[in-house]
Amino acid sequence: MFECKKFEGISADYIFLIAHYLGLKPKVLLYPSRQEALEALSASSVDMVISDAGELDEKNEHFSHSAHFMPKHLALVSRKMTDPNLQQNKTSIRLALSQNYVDQNWLKNQFPNANISRYSSVYDAISSVAFGDNDYFLGNLASANFFIENNHKNILNVVHIYFEQSIRSYFLMQKNDPLFLKGVNTVLKSIPVTQRQSIFRRWSQRFDARHCQFSSLLTEKEWIEQNRQQKVLVNPLYSPFTFFDESSKFHGISADILELIHLRTGLDFLPVKVHSVTEMMNLLQKGKGDIISAISYSHSRNQKILLTRPYLSSPTVLVTRDTPFSANFLSNNIKLAVTSGSHVIEWLRVNYPKIMLIPIENTTLALEMLERNKVDGVVYNLIGANYMIDHYFRGKLKIAKRLSELSSVISFGVNPDNTELNSILNKALIDISPREISLIVNKWQDAPDVKLYSWNFYSTEFYLLAGLFSVLVLTSLMWIYYLRREILSRHTIQLKLQEEVTLRETLFNSIPVPVYVVDRDGYIINRNQAWNVFFEQKKMDLTEFPLSSFSHPLSAVYPSLQTIFKNPSIEKTLPAQRYTVNNGLENRIILHQAVPFIDRTGQPAGLICSWQDMTLYENLLKILSITRERAEQANRAKSTFLATMSHEIRTPISAIIGLLELVVTSKEHVVSDDEPIYVAYQSAQSLLGLIGDILDMAKIESGKLELNPAWVSFHELILPVVKVFDGLARQKNLRLSCEIKTGHPDEVYIDPMRFRQVLSNLLSNAIKFTEIGSVDVLVKCISKKEPLETHQIQRLEVKVKDTGVGISQADQKWVFQPYSQSDFGKKQSGTGLGLSICLQLMQMMNGSIKLNSELHRGTCVELSVPIQCRASILQAKEEKQLISENVQKSFSLRILVVDDHPANRLLLKSQLTRLGHQVVVAENGVQALELWKNDVFDVVITDCSMPVMDGPTLTRHLREASKGPLIILGLTAHAREEEKVAYLAAGMDDCLFKPLRLSQLDAWLNKLACRLEKRAEPLNTLNNLVSMETLNQFTQEDPLMLRELLMTTRDENISDMKQAKVLLEEAKWPGFTQCLHRIAGALNIIGANELGGRCRELEKECQKSSPNKQMIEEKFETILKNLEEINRAIFDTYLK
Repeated sequence: MFECKKFEGISADYIFLIAHYLGLKPKVLLYPSRQEALEALSASSVDMVISDAGELDEKNEHFSHSAHFMPKHLALVSRKMTDPNLQQNKTSIRLALSQNYVDQNWLKNQFPNANISRYSSVYDAISSVAFGDNDYFLGNLASANFFIENNHKNILNVVHIYFEQSIRSYFLMQKNDPLFLKGVNTVLKSIPVTQRQSIFRRWSQRFDARHCQFSSLLTEKEWIEQNRQQKVLVNPLYSPFTFFDESSKFHGISADILELIHLRTGLDFLPVKVHSVTEMMNLLQKGKGDIISAISYSHSRNQKILLTRPYLSSPTVLVTRDTPFSANFLSNNIKLAVTSGSHVIEWLRVNYPKIMLIPIENTTLALEMLERNKVDGVVYNLIGANYMIDHYFRGKLKIAKRLSELSSVISFGVNPDNTELNSILNKALIDISPREISLIVNKWQDAPDVKLYSWNFYSTEFYLLAGLFSVLVLTSLMWIYYLRREILSRHTIQLKLQEEVTLRETLFNSIPVPVYVVDRDGYIINRNQAWNVFFEQKKMDLTEFPLSSFSHPLSAVYPSLQTIFKNPSIEKTLPAQRYTVNNGLENRIILHQAVPFIDRTGQPAGLICSWQDMTLYENLLKILSITRERAEQANRAKSTFLATMSHEIRTPISAIIGLLELVVTSKEHVVSDDEPIYVAYQSAQSLLGLIGDILDMAKIESGKLELNPAWVSFHELILPVVKVFDGLARQKNLRLSCEIKTGHPDEVYIDPMRFRQVLSNLLSNAIKFTEIGSVDVLVKCISKKEPLETHQIQRLEVKVKDTGVGISQADQKWVFQPYSQSDFGKKQSGTGLGLSICLQLMQMMNGSIKLNSELHRGTCVELSVPIQCRASILQAKEEKQLISENVQKSFSLRILVVDDHPANRLLLKSQLTRLGHQVVVAENGVQALELWKNDVFDVVITDCSMPVMDGPTLTRHLREASKGPLIILGLTAHAREEEKVAYLAAGMDDCLFKPLRLSQLDAWLNKLACRLEKRAEPLNTLNNLVSMETLNQFTQEDPLMLRELLMTTRDENISDMKQAKVLLEEAKWPGFTQCLHRIAGALNIIGANELGGRCRELEKECQKSSPNKQMIEEKFETILKNLEEINRAIFDTYLK
C-alpha cells in the first residue's frame, strides 16, 4: 500500500482477478496489524483477509482459507560485504523480521541465539540491513527481490533460500460462507500458469524460486557438503565477464552466474586473481584452483581440462583501429593478435596461412597493442569487444567485421579429475534460464567504467630489462667463478659418467623382457638377465657363435636383421614380427623387434633387440575363440527356438482366437463372463499375449526391437486404450476415468503400437490388482512455447493411479526386472515381463517411467516421453462400423485364400464370408496358382510358410504371370518386423501378423476397396512419373504420410520454380544453383531420378566460371515442363 493509498502488488493482482471473474467490486481496507484484521473478519466487517503468515490458520474454527495462489520461499538477505562466516555460525547475528511472519518454532531451531528485531513492514526490515542496523533480513523471496531490485540493487543480495520452508499466500474467510470460498477457489484454479508467471515477473525481475531448486544425486550432495568452498581462478582484465573493482570485489557476468549457482547448490566461491589463460590452466591442472571463471572453447583446451556446458555464446569479430586506413578485412599480410590456445588460431592458419599471428595472454593487452599500432587487428568476441570499446577505447578502436564462420562459446573450466564438480555445475547451468542470463548480460553492458590494472603484463618487460642489466654486470664475475670451478667440474663429470654407466647397466638388466645386442657379424655382444633366464635350459653358450648359424635358436630372426645392415638409411624400429623359438625345453611364440644404434661414422654399428613371449596370449586367444563360438551357437539355438515357438504356437492359437471371435461377435450369441466359449476366447488371447511378451523380451535383449514412429491423433493414442478396459473395470465394480488436460496438440509423432502396449500393460495391472475403488488416468502435455508451433517438442506425461493392493518398498527395487513379480503378483496369472518391457520401451523412446506405491494404499505409475507435435493437417475421419451379419456392404471382392492349415482356411473363409466377400480356398501355392490361372480374383491372401510352394514363391509367380494390378496380402505367425520386410521385398502389397482379427481384416479390405475404386487412373499416371515403390517403402505404406509428402513436394517445387525463374533472368548463378539443388533433392526423394539427374547436370553447368545462359535457359525450360507435369499428376491424384 503506497502513501497515495494505491493498493498494488502480487496479492492485489489476484484480488482484482477474483473480483473481475466473480463480478464483484473490491474495497480494500488497511489495518495496523494482522490481529486487528482477523478481529474485523470475525466481526464481519470485512469479507476476506490476505494472509501470508508463517503459520496456517487451519486450527481456527471460525475461519477457512482458500487455495494457495503464490508460493513464497524464505530468503536470507545481507549486505554484499557481510562476512559469510556469520551465516554459518548463526550465533551472534542480528536478524530483521516483519511482524507476525515466519513460523516461530522453525525460526528458533534455525537461529537459536540470534538477536531478532521486528518491523512493521518488509521494507523497513530490509532497509535496516541496507543501512547496517542488522546483519540479515529473513522474509519471503518475492518481497526481497522487489525491494532489492528497486532500492538496494548494488547493496544487498540474497545469500540463501530455504526451499524446505515454503510459505504460501492464501485468503482467509469466515466458515459460514462456503459459497464465497468455492467461488474464490474456482477462480484461483482457473488462472493459467502463464498468467501466474506474468504476475510474478511483473513485480520481480530477478530469479524465481520455483525454478531455483537444484536437483542433485545423493553423491553430489555429499560432495558439496565436503567441498563447499571452491577456488575460482579469475582474470581481472576480461571485462565484462570478470574484473575486480577498486576494493578488490569480484564483479562481471561470470560473478553473477556464480552467485545464481551458489543459491542453487550452496557452494561458496573464493575468487583468485590470475592474469593469463595459460597460468589459469596450469594452476587448475596442478590442483591449485577448482574452477576457471570464464574460458572460451577450443579443441586444445578441451583436451587438457573439462569444460562445462556453455552459459554464453558470442560471435567472433575482428577489432581494428578506428582510422580510414585501418585493415577492415582479413588478408595474408597483416599482424593479428590472438589469445593463446584460442579456437580461432587453427581456422586462421588454414584459411589465411600468411597472416602473422601474435599470441597474447590477455585480450586487454592485445587491445592496448592495437591502439599503439603494434598489431593490425585483434580477434575478440562481440560482447567483450563492445564493452571494451565503449568503456575504454571509444573513438580509437572499432569492430571491423564479424567472422561468420566462428563463434566464441564461454564456459567454466574444471580439472579433468573433478567430474563431480563438473556435473554439479552443468546441472546448475541447465537450471538457469536464458532470460536470467540475458538480464545479467544487459546489466553489465551498461555498467560504469572500472579502472583496469595491467601492471602485471608490463612488469615482465621491466623485469626483463633489469635482469639483462644485472646479467651484464655479473658476467665477468661468473666467468671468473667458472674458470675456478673447471677442474672440480671435470672431476665431478667423471664421477657422474661412472654413475651413468652403473645406472644403464642396472636398467638394462632390470627390464623384465629379454633384451640383447648384436654386432654387424651377428654375434651377441651383450644381453640382460631376462635373456639368460629364457635360455637357461640351453647347455651351450649361445654367445660363442653368430645368429647366422643354423644351430642358434635365433637363426630364424637373423635374415630380417640383415635388412638394416644392407640399408643403412633405415634408422627406425623394425616392425614387430612373430617367430617360434625353442628355449631348450619347449617351443615358445615370441614377438621380436629391433632398433639400430649408430657409430660415429653414421653407419649402423649393431642392433638392440628384444622380444615379448606371446605363448600364453596365443593360448588364451584360442580358448576365447572357442568360447565365443559356443556362445554364438547358443544364441542361434535360442533364436531358432523363438522363431519355431512363434510360428508353431501362434498358428493354431490364431485359428482358435479367430473362430472363437466369430462365435463371440455373432449377433445370436450372448456373451457372459462365465460362458465356456468366452473364457476360452480370453484364455487364448492371454496365451498369445504371453508369447508376444517373450518375443518382445528376446528382441530387446538382442537389440533388434525397433520403433516405428508415425503421426497419430492425440485422442486416438489414449482414449481407445482406456475404452478397451472400461468393460473389465465395470465387471469388477471399479470406476475407470480418463482426464486429458486442455491445451494438448492435434497430432503427435510417436510409435502408437508400442506406446499403447505400455499404457495397456499399466491399465491391465491396475485393474487386476484393484478390488475396490477406482483407476484414474491423467494425461497432459507440457510445453514452454505458446502458441503451438509446427513440429515443436513437448513432453507427454501420463499417470495411471489405482487404489489397489500396492507394492512394498522391497518389491519396488526389482519389480522392473524380467520375470519378476511382487508377492501379490505371484497370486495372479502372468510372467513378470510386462513392467520390464514397459521400462525398455520407454527408454527406447527417450522417456522415463516412475513407480510410486504404498502397500495396501495403491499405486501411481508416471510415464514421461518427449514427442513432436503439430496441428492437424489432414482430418482423416475413419468411420468405424460394427461388424454384423446384417450389415450390407457397398462392395464385394473375389478373394483367393491360400493356407496349408485347415483351421486357418476355415477361419479366413468364415471371416471373409461374414464380411460379404466371395472366397475360394487352396491348400498350397501350386494349387492356388492353378486356380488363379482359371479364374479372376481381386485379392490373394496367402500364408507365408507352406509346404510345396510357400507364400513368397507364390507371389513371385503371380507377379510374373499377372498382366494387370493384383493385390497380394501375406499372413505370418512370425511376429518379427524383419520377416515382414522380407515378404514385402518378395512382391507382397502388405503382410499382417496372426491372429488376424475380424475388425482388422475388415479395415484392410475397406482401405483396399477405396484405393481400387478412386485411385486407379490417377495413380497409374503418377506411377509413370515417380517411383511409387520407393515412396511406399519410404512412408511405410502409410497413405496419409504419402499424400502429405507428395503435396509438400508439389508446393516446394512451385516455390522453387518461381524463385529460379527470377534468379535465372538476373543471372544470379549461386542462388539459381541452390534452387536447382533443392529441386533435384526433392525429385530424388519421390523417385523421379531421371529428371533429378538432369537438374544435377544443369547445376554443374551453372557452377562453371562462364555459364552459357542461352543453353541453360533452354534446358531449364524443358525441366520446367516436366516439373509441371509431375505437379499436375499430384494435383489430379489427391486434390481434383
